[in-house]
Amino acid sequence: MKLNYFAALAVSSLLTIGTIAVEGSFQPVQANPCAAQVNPCAANPCAAPEVAAAQTGAFEGVAHPTSGTATIIEEGGKRYLEFDAAFRSDNGPDLFVLLHEQEVPQSYSSDQYVNLGALQSVEGTQRYEIPDDISVEDFSSAVIWCRQFNVTFGYATF
Repeated sequence: MKLNYFAALAVSSLLTIGTIAVEGSFQPVQANPCAAQVNPCAANPCAAPEVAAAQTGAFEGVAHPTSGTATIIEEGGKRYLEFDAAFRSDNGPDLFVLLHEQEVPQSYSSDQYVNLGALQSVEGTQRYEIPDDISVEDFSSAVIWCRQFNVTFGYATF
């Protein structure tokens, strides 16, 4: 009988001491730690990068149907010419994406445009990096141009 009493006392003591020790190790938890912040994303380095739209224009077809929107954006310190998901043009040989100084490109001398590269696709979202040494304010349109035949497929005036 005495053995059962001491065993029960020992178990009870261990449970009491264990409960006190465990209670002291927990930190209180707030239901929503971000609720008190005015802008919780401002302190979050993983938040999406800021994107600033500078110039936008709708494509118009010239020699071939071309539609969609071209936008010059700045993201992460770089500038890009971006076509939206609605962008469409006909396929053709030797197609390039240009920034042109004329709103409606009439001629293509090398001092009037900057070549951003070959057209990636005749449809859908795509992006072309604009070199750092280019001042986008000097250009009035984005152009889909066939170099082989010197033909404007379409342009978007900013």
